Amino acid sequence: MKISPFRTTYDERLLVYCDFDGTISLEDVTDQILTRLADPQWKKIEASWERGEIGSRECMSRQVPLIRGGWKAVEKVIADVELDPAFAPFSRWCTENEIPLVIVSDGLDRVINFLLKRDGIFPDAVWANHLNIAPDGNLFLSFPAPPIAKSCTSGLCKCGVLARHRTKARRIIIGDGLSDFCWAQHADVVFAKHKLLTHCREKRMPSVEFDSFASVHARLEAMLENLAHHSADDELEVAMLHDAFGEHLVI
Repeated sequence: MKISPFRTTYDERLLVYCDFDGTISLEDVTDQILTRLADPQWKKIEASWERGEIGSRECMSRQVPLIRGGWKAVEKVIADVELDPAFAPFSRWCTENEIPLVIVSDGLDRVINFLLKRDGIFPDAVWANHLNIAPDGNLFLSFPAPPIAKSCTSGLCKCGVLARHRTKARRIIIGDGLSDFCWAQHADVVFAKHKLLTHCREKRMPSVEFDSFASVHARLEAMLENLAHHSADDELEVAMLHDAFGEHLVI
């Protein structure tokens, strides 16, 4: 089953949303590109973002034009980028079980699509900032998913992607960083690592710690099995979650 990024209605058991940089990829791919190819000025822009002076939309729109060598140079840098080896089997499992898998990233769509195609991974949809190639070969960004709130300064508003999808399915969000903080509060289950895990613990938001997609795969298999035996009743829902995740569900 394939879905379009522009489809808005779903009626599934589970709907999986997944970040890319540092979640599917083992490292932040955008940072690798900037480190290898961009004018050093990118670091000052990054520092402004880290201090909260600018949002990721402004940060990346200023950094990407600093990349030297165009798309061909980017391809060479990312050719050896490693993805979590357990992600491809997880993606195939989602397809086999008709579970929509949507990648939602505040990174670069052309980079994400290149790496997924390289590894033979075909999710149902990819939402990310659009990396454009100008006639002179230089790179620049455009932003296909405008924020749902004026206060949102992200390049891609992940909450905006969630808002487009009207669904009865349980929303599973998998992420690792700052761009996942907002939409995690709208999830039925959050799989978290790194900064997102710390954030969930500080905010006392239920989350499931993971270090690879092997553990995500196993937990969602258990959840799917429990869904076959439980109704949507709230008490049974809580029981189902604890059956599926046990001590791994941290509140």
